[in-house]
Amino acid sequence: MENGSGPLAVAFMADRVREKVAALSEAVVLADGGDLRALAALHLEFRELGESWRGDFAADIIAACQRAESALDTAAAGSPGELSGAMRVVSECAGWLQAVICDDRDPRELPALGGLSDIGSAAAEASSSGHAWEEKDVLDPDPSLLADFVRESLEHLENSDVLLMALESGPADGESVNGIFRAFHTIKGVAGFLGFQGIQAFAHGTENLLDMARQGSLALDARILDVAFAAVDVLRRRIQWVAAHGGAAAPDDLIGAMRSTLERVEAAAQGKPDIAGQEAPVLLPAEPGMRLGEILVAAGKISAETVDRALRSQGQSGEGMPLGEALVRRAGVPAKEVGLALASQKKALESAATGALKETVKVEAARLDRLLDAIGELVIAESMVLGAPELKRSLSPALVQKIGQLDKITRELQEMGTSLRMVPIRPIFQKMQRLVRDLSKQSGKAVDFVAEGEETELDKTVVEKIGDPLVHMLRNSLDHGIESDPDARERAGKPRTAKVRFSAFQKGGSVCIEIADDGRGLDRDAILAKARERGLWREETAPSDKEIFGFIFEAGFSTAKQVTELSGRGVGMDVVKRNIESLRGRIDIQSRPGQGTTFSIWLPLTLAIIDGMVVRVGKERFIIPTLSIVRIVTPAAEAIHTFQDKGEMLRLQDELIPVYPMRGYLCGDDSKERRLFVVTESEGRKAAFPVDELLDQQQIVIKKLEEEFPPIPGISGGAILADGRVGLILDVDTLMKSEFQP
Repeated sequence: MENGSGPLAVAFMADRVREKVAALSEAVVLADGGDLRALAALHLEFRELGESWRGDFAADIIAACQRAESALDTAAAGSPGELSGAMRVVSECAGWLQAVICDDRDPRELPALGGLSDIGSAAAEASSSGHAWEEKDVLDPDPSLLADFVRESLEHLENSDVLLMALESGPADGESVNGIFRAFHTIKGVAGFLGFQGIQAFAHGTENLLDMARQGSLALDARILDVAFAAVDVLRRRIQWVAAHGGAAAPDDLIGAMRSTLERVEAAAQGKPDIAGQEAPVLLPAEPGMRLGEILVAAGKISAETVDRALRSQGQSGEGMPLGEALVRRAGVPAKEVGLALASQKKALESAATGALKETVKVEAARLDRLLDAIGELVIAESMVLGAPELKRSLSPALVQKIGQLDKITRELQEMGTSLRMVPIRPIFQKMQRLVRDLSKQSGKAVDFVAEGEETELDKTVVEKIGDPLVHMLRNSLDHGIESDPDARERAGKPRTAKVRFSAFQKGGSVCIEIADDGRGLDRDAILAKARERGLWREETAPSDKEIFGFIFEAGFSTAKQVTELSGRGVGMDVVKRNIESLRGRIDIQSRPGQGTTFSIWLPLTLAIIDGMVVRVGKERFIIPTLSIVRIVTPAAEAIHTFQDKGEMLRLQDELIPVYPMRGYLCGDDSKERRLFVVTESEGRKAAFPVDELLDQQQIVIKKLEEEFPPIPGISGGAILADGRVGLILDVDTLMKSEFQP
């Protein structure tokens, strides 16, 4: 049984569904048609069953559930005579579902259920005749049902906004249309239970329009989307009124907005021209911060005395009545004028919030570099001050607090300075997309390029230097990875059009850039044979996959049988690796025959700062990047083994790890025994570095070694430590490949 889909899980889920249907049938028998809470619960049960059903006879079962929902709508909104007939339909549907799901009856052997058109006609007629808008002055719905209705309806409308925006910005998506349809369908049903006939009729009309769109009888063009947006907006206003005023009747301007919007909906459903804009209100002049009364007075709609009178009545009522309501109820101002002023006030606030553009200033890169260098010097100076023994001897509580505040500000300044050099890697994505397009036409291979994570940010220097290595890798992916014969891909169960995915994401202090294809994958045997031929692997045992895949980065290494315009000369991948390692990055490869290859490039967020572990070896200080450290151990003496021609090995949890002695290579040699080891990992291989002491773990500002110093293998730079001394930063990858390895 995997992922809960084995036979036992399927049988368990089937029993649960049968129990649910049986309980639903029992609830229908016991239901009181006058109990809105019971009808609402039944409506929800039928809807969930229809939406979740994935078994046999899906179309029939979904239709039966929808028939029961429509009957419950009629039961909630209809007359006593309609209530009785509707509940008989609900009972009929429940019995039919029990026979099919619980008793395993074939639907073709059962009497056919009626269609949906014969149910809910009263609600449809109400929406067209207009009497559904004549809501009661005061409704008294169940408080708990009302709260749930408001919350769920606003969530449905918010989700509808998202789905409509997706439809507007992309191709028509049936699931998105279904989601919007279900939102209005649910609101319609619950509104009917609670007695909000206007909301029910409005949602019913919009639901009909969306049903035509999802059935394919109405093109989902820009006009239909505009109408749907308008329906969502006006229904949200109506629900918000319910949230604020409960069952109180909605104001005339809101009812008028619902009427006019529903007319647009019905016109769109009938293919008539959109009537929007015939009476489009012109907003009143308003500035951000203007109050409602000021807007109306400035526009000449009312006098200042009218506002004062409304304010006085507002205070006398003792009800906390909003000014707009006081103007309408106490001062006799038309509700339309007040609503227009409120809309103008809201528009002014929105314009003020969105109209302020962010100012940008162009700065020379050299100035930015000097600023970052100065921030780095500040961090170093602060560390030296905090580490001074004279300061430690005279620390008082007040001084400790001030030093903590200084450290906080310095770190924030350091983070802001680092962020100034961070830029999105979007330009690289655009370059890669164009490259794939050109190479696809050049090679005659149909390739679909997928980009993900183009907003990911990297240090500007990294972005500038990583472009060429990625071009090499993408060219190799298309030439070596993607099959040239679409028929061969089809026979292998893959689409004829290949896919290349280019993605980037941040994880911890690093950014990963992945180039993945669904091609033939790396030929492990061919790579190993070529490596043996070139003398790169002489041992009889087969190397690991990581070691085999690592051979492709050797200079001049190629398994291509012929040289093409794209690749095959054995140059490129070695340059890729050197360039990435120069950025303190690494490459991981995952490949499966016939399924494709993924190259993962891990890069630091910035080249200026690293997290490092400061260690002491003899009298020297070294810094090991924490990203390379696996663990730090103090093993027993018997865990250190000496092998002929292989030097020392550290046995750690049944794994032998080579020991790389730093004494005599990077610092002076002495006979002191080491019992502390820093275990690191690079390209799947581990190494143990013996050290004398762990001093600190901190962020290190990297300093380049001066040009007059000869390059030292295994050293990537230096850093000024808290005591003012210089510590050398170890390049673990280079150390594991240098001549001093055991």
